[in-house]
Amino acid sequence: MPLPSSRKPSPSSCQSRRLFALPILVAMAVVGHSAIGQSQSQTPAPSKASGKTAATLQASAANINSGNTDFNALLMAGPSGAGLPSNWQLQASSLNGEAFIPSQLRGRVAVVFYWSTSCAVCRDTLPELRANLAGWSKKPVSVVQVNVDKLADDWRSYEQIRNVMHKPVPGLHSLHLDAGPSPNKLPLTLVVDAQNRVVRRYEGRIAPEAWNDVADLLP
Repeated sequence: MPLPSSRKPSPSSCQSRRLFALPILVAMAVVGHSAIGQSQSQTPAPSKASGKTAATLQASAANINSGNTDFNALLMAGPSGAGLPSNWQLQASSLNGEAFIPSQLRGRVAVVFYWSTSCAVCRDTLPELRANLAGWSKKPVSVVQVNVDKLADDWRSYEQIRNVMHKPVPGLHSLHLDAGPSPNKLPLTLVVDAQNRVVRRYEGRIAPEAWNDVADLLP
């Protein structure tokens, strides 16, 4: 049986196919160009919300620069409070009702410890503070224990029992917070330099680095 002969397409048929495909290519190019233009036009413009956020940040910065910011509140709220260019302030009183004046610590490095009788970690740390303060007895160092219990009577009862069991250490100030912001997380430890400025802030169990900070601040 004879094999079918392979026939090459004639030049005229190839030319007609090219002419037929040309309109299709032109149409595809037009569609692609319009799609690109549409995707570019859908790029979102800056939202009004982002503009409001920027305005809020600028207003906050203006308040800080004008001195209207409560630096003590920032100090209690988060780590950004550490190293603020303002003196440490505290409205608290001792067991005998005497108001505490932070300026009386000027010239001494202080470890300020905020705690509560309902905080187990806080209670476990109090003996450590007393022991370390005793070790710094010949140095200008103070420890300020600031209780933040809502009921001051709970703090008074705890302090009276503790004073019976342990002799008060020189340089130790046991206080109850009378007014002002309290920490969001307990315990909170602040390291205050001899100029009454907060230089370090530690949340949670007191870190050994806090005592290294005290050593670095001493003359």
